[in-house]
Amino acid sequence: MSSGELIFEILRKSVHLVSILIVLIYEYLGKEVVLWVLMLFLIVVLVLDYFRLEHEIKIPLFHTMYREKEECRLGGHIYFALGAVAVICLFSREIAYAAILMTTLGDLVAALIGKFYGKRRVFHTTFKNDKSLEGSGAELLTDFIVGLLILGNPIVALVMAFFATLAETAVNKIDDNLVIPLFSGFFGQVTMLVLIHI
Repeated sequence: MSSGELIFEILRKSVHLVSILIVLIYEYLGKEVVLWVLMLFLIVVLVLDYFRLEHEIKIPLFHTMYREKEECRLGGHIYFALGAVAVICLFSREIAYAAILMTTLGDLVAALIGKFYGKRRVFHTTFKNDKSLEGSGAELLTDFIVGLLILGNPIVALVMAFFATLAETAVNKIDDNLVIPLFSGFFGQVTMLVLIHI
């Protein structure tokens, strides 16, 4: 990996750290406010993507942040916002926090570790992607730590981390920014409900 590619990847992934702001707004200003902020964000980025995709206008700064496969489709930030809205609306506050942060931090660590140290491919023929065992392992560990810190329950944290990592590893054509929070949040919420009733 060249230094230019590394800088691009770090810049691109650092944008996802906005998810911490989503969690803080939810925590201190409430569910309704964070949903309005996310809706406003979605409207703005959809308008920008309208001009980018429909009229081929290069928006300063933003056009450099898209990967090659995103040049002709909606950017990952739109799917991330949709995923965040869904988990905030559907799941408990703590599950939503964990799902949103797993999507961001797990993906960030997986990408960086995978690009630097990834040597062994994860089921290359099964999933048809270039994900590495090292990156996936780093994501699983990161997601588990995030879940444990937020939820305090190692079983729920492990279930969420497993499904977040599975979604990241198995999904290639569907945007993982939508799949990871929905799958990790759903299975985390179900596990929490099962544990309460045992």
